[in-house]
Amino acid sequence: MDIPGIYGEYFGFGIRVVRGRFRLRAMTIIGGAMFKPEEIIFAPTSRCNLACAHCRVGRGESELRAADAIEFMKDCASWGVERVGFSGGEPFLRPDFLCEISAAVVANDLLFDRLMTNGVWFDDEEHLEKVLSSVYEAGFDGTLGLSVDAFHGQDIGKLALFLKAVFRIWGRKDCVEIVAVGTREEAVTTEMLRSLAEAIGGTVRMDGSFPARIDDDCRFARDETGEEDRERLYMNVTRVPYSASADEGAWKAESWFRDDYCAGPGNVFYVHPDGSVAVCCGFANENPALIAGTIMEGYETLMERAGSSEYVKTCYEQGLAAKRKELEKAGRVFPGRTDDPCFFCDYLCRDREGDGNTSP
Repeated sequence: MDIPGIYGEYFGFGIRVVRGRFRLRAMTIIGGAMFKPEEIIFAPTSRCNLACAHCRVGRGESELRAADAIEFMKDCASWGVERVGFSGGEPFLRPDFLCEISAAVVANDLLFDRLMTNGVWFDDEEHLEKVLSSVYEAGFDGTLGLSVDAFHGQDIGKLALFLKAVFRIWGRKDCVEIVAVGTREEAVTTEMLRSLAEAIGGTVRMDGSFPARIDDDCRFARDETGEEDRERLYMNVTRVPYSASADEGAWKAESWFRDDYCAGPGNVFYVHPDGSVAVCCGFANENPALIAGTIMEGYETLMERAGSSEYVKTCYEQGLAAKRKELEKAGRVFPGRTDDPCFFCDYLCRDREGDGNTSP
């Protein structure tokens, strides 16, 4: 698992703890924009075993080649990018890709971030064991981000099988994070998590009306050496907001969103299955306006292109709220107010002609 604790920046330098060692590395900025990717998220496939109502990932036939991804990763690493994560589609439908990239991450002394999954992609227990073991043996020691909520609606028994296999193979019970999309159906999500916790011998801990974690009461017990017992169950629950569409009332908020300069999604290169590279990991990242190029063009070219993009500058420098005020001052009338910056970003990207005729 990634060793947490120390990461700071000062005049473009990052201090990291990487597999037990301190490292100082320059973080080079190209192109003039404030966009500075700290991570690559690879989406090796858009295929998925589920069809969730909230998912906006475009389905296609493209599959990302591991060899191309590794060369791109090495190039980005030479410029200071140090973290690698996986998304999709369902990444575990490409175990070959996960294994090759994981081995390359370890070989190049980089960090892992989340490997997102719905946890129910496997055919049977033999299939589950084989795939998880191969990914573990390839060196993946990051966090498994398990999506569990009313949208995904997975079978709890199958989720429990997945978690028990992960705990057994990784030899610890603190390497999984639950990621839940917040909706009006939060009572359903909470009940799912309670059932899941019971199935794996844990208890849901609440933070107000929503689960905060699943543990087994003994997480902080220590053995005779003073080391934490990795056999103790501890899974944080991260609640992520749902981005509604216009038809679902996204323009009916009481107040406008606040600028975060994409601090929520973060500064990332998101690599789609066709090799195109987006400058964000939000649901708007399939818009051509947020595509900087392809992995075959390399870090420097992508950064120069991102630095000259008005859309990138709007997101990372000017701010989407400032852009909204600028447009209103110029006479633009929006359909209403939205408190979701990702929705507004998607709206602007689709409104290529500037006339407001778009239906995100």
